[in-house]
Amino acid sequence: MGDVIPFDPFTSIVRDDVPPHIDSYSFALLVGIFNDLTILRDSEPDRERAALMRKTTTKLNAVLARFEPPQGAA
Repeated sequence: MGDVIPFDPFTSIVRDDVPPHIDSYSFALLVGIFNDLTILRDSEPDRERAALMRKTTTKLNAVLARFEPPQGAA
């Protein structure tokens, strides 16, 4: 499934020396979740709940954009 990325909680959260990356399988899973949330959001009859779901899908879309294309993709 790819390389294990070392995690050191005592270092800064943002690492400027390594670009953001994710493996292809994890990226595909996130895209699937994004699609499912979008379908749920669009079918939600309650406007307030749909608005909350829109915020969540927008945030997830921003995360996906950071990792596109996934590392190892052609």
